[in-house]
Amino acid sequence: MRTRPLAELSARDLRPLLAEESEHWGGELLWDYADVSAAVASGLERGALSGLVLQDGPRCVAYCYYMLDGGRAIVGSVFACESFRGRRVEEALLREVLAEAQGHEGHERVECQTLFSTAATADDLFARAGFQSRSRHYLVRLLSERVEAAPQPWRLRPVRREDLATAAHIIHRSHQGSLDAALNITYATPAFCRGFVETLVLRAGCGRFDQDASFIAEGPEGPVGVLLASHLSRTNGHVCQVSVSPAGQGRGVGAALMTAALTAFRRQGLETSSLSVTLDNHRAYRLYQRLGFRLRKRFAAHAWVRPPARIDLPA
Repeated sequence: MRTRPLAELSARDLRPLLAEESEHWGGELLWDYADVSAAVASGLERGALSGLVLQDGPRCVAYCYYMLDGGRAIVGSVFACESFRGRRVEEALLREVLAEAQGHEGHERVECQTLFSTAATADDLFARAGFQSRSRHYLVRLLSERVEAAPQPWRLRPVRREDLATAAHIIHRSHQGSLDAALNITYATPAFCRGFVETLVLRAGCGRFDQDASFIAEGPEGPVGVLLASHLSRTNGHVCQVSVSPAGQGRGVGAALMTAALTAFRRQGLETSSLSVTLDNHRAYRLYQRLGFRLRKRFAAHAWVRPPARIDLPA
């Protein structure tokens, strides 16, 4: 076996491993990963990805990559084919990839969410490399279960293209000073949030955008909440983002948005719904449990910044 830089291989070389990865995440996360695999192959051909591949003879059996986004390195998949899992090959690749990403002077920040990782002990590697981390859960709900709709005073309407700036503003306001914003620069500024919203809505950044299950919640003073939804597969509807402005928090806005989205998913004939949440977001986690979501996978969010800068996590 030998480890090679990702840049030395072609998308054709990696295709069988990407196909196995797509099948794996389809089963584990109910996520049709074909579009992501195609994006990885395209990024490889364009030289936009850095990372490592483990080969057993000519066969690619594990890989780990990262990509650059405005001075930040984002670690993507950490994946090994089934016959090589449990042998710490993913951990070996991840260790070297983290060292490379942190050692590059142009990378002021490195982030990773280990949802797409088959490395059993990845979290230990991030801790030893100086990352700040928090646990997250990927939750799934069966849509065969009834959705209980409670009376609520909020007016809900579908998200329209002209709502993108409003949605970004709500998402940014809701995350100010939050744990998620400390670990994910996506929420750090209004401009980053606007780019995030456009990626979800216009560029299918997290499955195919579902306008029929995406809503703006409005109160007497205007918009107070937003939910953006997608289809991760033909049978699974995903809540990509649900945010409530500070003025609307604790008043049932999130529950109203979630109920509306689940009802829309059921109406479309989908079988399941999924979302991810940080464990320390206790209010949101209790809501999702109350709505019938259950744990599907544990993972974590990790972030590192180049000293002397530091990440201060809220208590």
